[in-house]
Amino acid sequence: MNHVRVLTWAAAGAVGVAIFAGAPAVAEPLPPVPSVVAVNSIELVRSLPIGAEVTVSGIATTSSGDFESSFYDKGFGLQSGNSGIYVSDPDNSVVTVGDQVEVSGVLADQEGLLVIRPSVVTRLGSAPAVRPERLPLSVIGESSEGRLVTVSGIVSAPVIDDLPYGHKILVSGAGGNTVIFVNTQAGLDPASILVGRPITVTGFSGQYADTYEVLPRSKDDVRQGFTGSLSFGS
Repeated sequence: MNHVRVLTWAAAGAVGVAIFAGAPAVAEPLPPVPSVVAVNSIELVRSLPIGAEVTVSGIATTSSGDFESSFYDKGFGLQSGNSGIYVSDPDNSVVTVGDQVEVSGVLADQEGLLVIRPSVVTRLGSAPAVRPERLPLSVIGESSEGRLVTVSGIVSAPVIDDLPYGHKILVSGAGGNTVIFVNTQAGLDPASILVGRPITVTGFSGQYADTYEVLPRSKDDVRQGFTGSLSFGS
């Protein structure tokens, strides 16, 4: 369902007339009529073509610049319900996790990741932080892209140095495997990640080229061992 939010005021086409004794009639404008812009759901926006102009609102799942070393921007994740998207903001809008944000811009493809390149970013206030959804490794892909997720698995290979962008952790389980991409902003010590050890990671479900990834926001999103209920299968 589309929602409508009043943004600007437009001049009315109709006019009123005031009559003064001994003077000609003077046109007087009536109260202005508001113009509106549609606020689309993120779920709907994800089905639109590249280049579409959109306006969405949601709750920030990552803070501005959490992925700057690999994304080269000050962007942030935005989620509403079970749908999310990345806002590739070249400027620092100082968005933090839990901010309620409205964004207007154009849909673009960023190395396989659907993003909004914003023209306007408006912080509307704060809201309860989005709870990450625990998913099996086999589900990480196009269907999870843009959302805040938690996955668990076994570290299946030595950490891959991909500096200056960050580090890659390969995680496997009975249901599949995925890449954990840790940007330098996260502050994680790669030496702390050991092959064969269980790991649980919360992060933004993203994509780079043909590879689907989970991107933790900070080192606190990466935990050694399994936490909570664990399901590897599909």
